[in-house]
Amino acid sequence: MRSKLKRLKFISILAALAALQAVPPAAAQQAYPNKPIRLMVAYAPGGSADIMARLLSEPLGRALGTTVVVENKPGGAGIVGSEACARAPADGYTICFGSTTTHSILFFLHGGKLPYDPLKDFTALTLVGTQPNVIAVNPKIPATTLPELIAWAKAHPGAGYATAGIGTSNHLIGASLNKEMGLDISHVPYRSGGLATGAAVAGEVPIVIDQISTVLPFLANGKLRPIAVTSPKRSQLLPEIPSITETALPSIKIDSYQALFAPAGLPPDLVHKLNDAIRKALSDPEIRKRHLELGIELVLNSSEDFTAWLRETSPRWQELVTLSGAKVE
Repeated sequence: MRSKLKRLKFISILAALAALQAVPPAAAQQAYPNKPIRLMVAYAPGGSADIMARLLSEPLGRALGTTVVVENKPGGAGIVGSEACARAPADGYTICFGSTTTHSILFFLHGGKLPYDPLKDFTALTLVGTQPNVIAVNPKIPATTLPELIAWAKAHPGAGYATAGIGTSNHLIGASLNKEMGLDISHVPYRSGGLATGAAVAGEVPIVIDQISTVLPFLANGKLRPIAVTSPKRSQLLPEIPSITETALPSIKIDSYQALFAPAGLPPDLVHKLNDAIRKALSDPEIRKRHLELGIELVLNSSEDFTAWLRETSPRWQELVTLSGAKVE
């Protein structure tokens, strides 16, 4: 009797194993994605990263066959949201926007003491696009070119330049100008690019350095005069304004960027699926036009190329932060 029971148990086990083997892989593990995806933004609603996230969410959801929900998690100049993204499961259901600030500057600004490592704690999905910074002046300043502005600044040591804050890419541009051209322009940080630009319009400071999307309306109405863009090439939005590299400073090439990341350890098949879906979502001509209106020139490279670019440019950002003297204790 006992041996018969053992035989029956053995047969049951074999039958169960056979049933498992008969289940196709697609049924054994549900295809990705099978639930909504969080698209985290480390800043409050209304900024360029938030606008870009909302432009992306619907077409990305269509490309992946799911819902993509934008979740704003502001705080700490982008640290709070970036850490939340880094600590999320690497399962493809949390992705996030990152920027020049969150993934290239803050680490060095804080002396390496961030709650996340921008290179080690993330999977780089793609560089969405770059946005040039613009050097502009109040129209009362008698300068229309960068050489003229440099000459004016040398004759007016201590003249201020407004930026969106300490340690921003705009601040680092001004510090580079001081070093490369022997100037003594003084950094005047504001809480936002809008406030910095407004100060230059009002004549509180003679110079402003900020992202093109912020200063563009004031260039159009003549309340500010553009001097140069800080990208390696001219902007499509300001084709008549020279790049800083073609005037006096070929060594300064500082774009702001927006990019997409996932937590470290995301499986390669999900990396490639997300990268393909992002490219497809942003291929629509109308969406590309909206990005250009924001001053964003789309890049959309591979994960491998973007990862290599981040590593290659990291020492340059460290050098610029050190040069600026900016730090957060």
